[in-house]
Parts: sequence; C-alpha cells; structure tokens
Amino acid sequence: MKPRSFASFVGPSVLLMLALLALPLAMTVLLSVRNCALEMELATVQQTGPFGAHSVTTQRAKVEASGKAVQACRWVGLDHYRTVLGLDNTKPPAAVLASTIAANAGNAGRASAADTRDALPEFVSALRFTMLYVVATTPFVLGGGLLLALAMNRVTQRLKALFIAASLLPFIITPVVGALSIKWLFRDNGLVPHLLSGVGVQVFWMAQAWSAQLLVILYGIWHVLPFAFIVFYAGLQGVPQDALEAATIDGATPWQKLRYVTLPHLMPLVVFVLMMHLMDAYRVFEPVMVLTQGAFTTSVQYLTYYVLLQEDNPYKASAASVLTILGIALLLIPLLRKTWREQRRGN
Repeated sequence: MKPRSFASFVGPSVLLMLALLALPLAMTVLLSVRNCALEMELATVQQTGPFGAHSVTTQRAKVEASGKAVQACRWVGLDHYRTVLGLDNTKPPAAVLASTIAANAGNAGRASAADTRDALPEFVSALRFTMLYVVATTPFVLGGGLLLALAMNRVTQRLKALFIAASLLPFIITPVVGALSIKWLFRDNGLVPHLLSGVGVQVFWMAQAWSAQLLVILYGIWHVLPFAFIVFYAGLQGVPQDALEAATIDGATPWQKLRYVTLPHLMPLVVFVLMMHLMDAYRVFEPVMVLTQGAFTTSVQYLTYYVLLQEDNPYKASAASVLTILGIALLLIPLLRKTWREQRRGN
C-alpha cells in the first residue's frame, strides 16, 4: 500500500483518537497539577430595610469589565495527588462521605464500617475494593465463559439460537438497569430475602459490608460472563477438527484434547477477554453507585465522581482520574508484553 493511501485510510481514525482520547487525557493531566480559585474583594453595599438604609461590607468575587469572574490559577505540582493518596495528613473525604451516608441512613452497621475506614486514605480505601472486585470476578468470568462455550458447543443446532439469545441478555442490558434489577431482587422486601426467610435465613443485603460487596461482585460476574462466553464460543468454531480427530485416534482423553488442542487455539482470545475485563473491572462504577451509593464499596471510579460532583473539585478529580489510568496501565503491562513477545516470535 502506498504511503498516501495508507495515510488516507488511517488518518481519520488517528484524528478521532487524538480528539477523543489524547487531547482529553492531556487536559486531565494539566488540570491535575494546577489549581484555580476566584479572586475575592471587599465591597461596601447599601441595604435598605424597614428601619432605613445602612452600609454593609461583604466579600465578593472580582469581575472583569465584561462581567466575567476573575480567576487566579497557580501550579501546585503533585499536591492534588498527595491529597488523593492521603499523604497530606488530612481527613479523607471518602471517610466523611461514608460517615454521612451512615448517619443519614441511621444504620449502626454502616456507621461502624465507616469508622473502620476513617484510618485509610480515600484512594487506598477505593483501590482496596477495586482490586478485590478485579481479583474476585476475573476467574469466574474466564472460567465460566469457557465452560458455557464448551457446553453450548455440544447443544443441538435447534436449541443453540435460543440459548445464545438468553445468555446474552445480561450483557445487552445497560449497566444501570442491570444493577437496579439486582438491587430490587435483594432489597429488604425483595424476592431473594423473602425466599430466604421462608427457610429461616434472614440477611439484610444492603446494610452489611460483606453482603453489599458480594452483591457488587455477583453483578460484575453476571453482567460480563456473556461477553466471555460468546467470544470463546466463536473461537471454538475455528478449532481445527483434523487436530481433534488426530488426538482422538492417538487415544487422547477429552481433558487432554481440551488442554493440548483447544486451549492453545483459544489463548489469544483468552488474553483479549482478560484485557477487556481488567479495563472494565478497574473502572467499576454503576453497581457501586446504584447498589450502595459508596457505602462499603468505594471504587476508584466512584471516588472520582464523588470528588468532582460532591466536593466540586475538578482539579483533585483530575488527579484521581490520572491515578486510575495509571492503575489500568499497570494491570495491562504484563499482558501487553506477553502479546508483543508472541507477535515477535510469530514474525
């Protein structure tokens, strides 16, 4: 392909990536190392009341001739990163958030959990549950998706379409709707507690740390498992049948054929599904937001949301976003290195 044709083919995609990915990322990094605040001034205003007029001195923002407020911006370096990581010896706002939620709910269990987290920096607390979510969901997504694909490969052709459509429903449903469905099923007056109470088991799923975290993890497995299943099932259709037949003639057991023929053929897809899931799992947000509103399950993505909207601090939220991106990159580096080495050996 000629360089001009290649540039014409690739150019639009590169421009879109620069506009939608590189430029916002650069702006986020820029915001994370600076801080802007309104310049204030003392002003005397006249107030008129039922007892006459009097002068009052108050503080207000400086404005330009055009009526726009004047902002003073300065470079702060890594100060916002230190605040997010809890290195400035200030009380973590995440702990304040959890305490506020517990107080508003009037639930002693949540309050005790919030008190336990007070000693942890906000980002460390969020990172701890995020890594728990990643580690807990990944084996079930990969193993469950592979088992479903292997089972589907043995189903008769007439039933495959029905089973595939039914299994894809959790992945098709939007994350917020799926999280709300889980919440309605497990709320105190929901279907699951009602069925459990019939056998003498009573669990308040939304009022305890372990149960709330378990619901978020179960949601993650339920929502992502169909994606892994459909990718592995598509990969199984390309497994060379002659290799399977040769293994059968040589007396290989089903487990040996799976281990030495099927799995090596699916390894590129396993790496692909693993990379996609790691990126999505590290950015878990919807189930945390819908199921517990940050109580017991503050993830790094929820922390960014809270700092941006509740604290109204876009500069600190930018620092949290950059740390989140760095965390995803660290998770993907081993897989990317493995893929790079395999590609070099293949060439």
